[in-house]
Amino acid sequence: MPSWRCHELSSHFVVEFDRQRIADYALLRRIAGARQDGARSVPGLAQADRRTDVTAAILGRVRPFLRNNTFFGGLPDSALDAIIARGHTKKYAKGDVLCRRGEPGDSLMVLLAGRVKIANVTSDAREVVLNFLSAGDAIGEIAALDGKERTADAAAQEPCEVFAVHARDLLPVLTAHPAALLEIVQVLCDKLRAASALIEDNTFEMRGRMAKGLLRLAQQHGRTSKEGVRLSVTTSQRELGAYLALSRENVSRQLGLLRDAGVIDVAASQIIIKDEQGLALIADPSAKG
Repeated sequence: MPSWRCHELSSHFVVEFDRQRIADYALLRRIAGARQDGARSVPGLAQADRRTDVTAAILGRVRPFLRNNTFFGGLPDSALDAIIARGHTKKYAKGDVLCRRGEPGDSLMVLLAGRVKIANVTSDAREVVLNFLSAGDAIGEIAALDGKERTADAAAQEPCEVFAVHARDLLPVLTAHPAALLEIVQVLCDKLRAASALIEDNTFEMRGRMAKGLLRLAQQHGRTSKEGVRLSVTTSQRELGAYLALSRENVSRQLGLLRDAGVIDVAASQIIIKDEQGLALIADPSAKG
């Protein structure tokens, strides 16, 4: 984006934000005055009350999460509040599609709760799972930054809630605060490294591929428990196979072999890594000794 355009967008953003703050302040003063006078019926008061209550509820719930769990944490309070004021939250049921490959990438989403599968379907109708996302992860940052189409499908694996903000409202803030922009670049770099590792790992034989895939998921979604490292991402064997380029039957077989080796345990659709070092040796036997 040309520098003059960035300055223009930033200036427009600041002006609009100031106008919104003035309007909000005037609205709050009007409500407070009406309540102090004991007015029972003030034109627009009930609607304004509901709107400000909803805004306050969203701000109080979403703001701490974005501050503590996402790249938005590096923004000043005023900039973060401005983004929240221009964004919105949305809930999705299990199986709902958040976005599809090829759609306009005019917004960025942050997952507040739930889990999302990022995947594409090949020309022969075969699903290829690229990633699994959980709370705090961003969805659609590539398209939001370059203004092009979505690169993959995103589907809810369980009930989800996201915070979404349009690129036109996001980009001026990031331009004005380069540190936050660099954090997004870091997120993209991490995803690129994971994608490169996935491509390389899928050239290994099945046992090593499974071990490497589980270690990668543990690094991204693992939670330490008394039993070991529990993968917080819940997937079916079919989805895990689509992630590791294995059939469902081979996934079941390899999980059984790793369980018999004592390095993992499988409870329902959750996987627990009991011996991380042992699993790492299976993933890369050359590392032994």
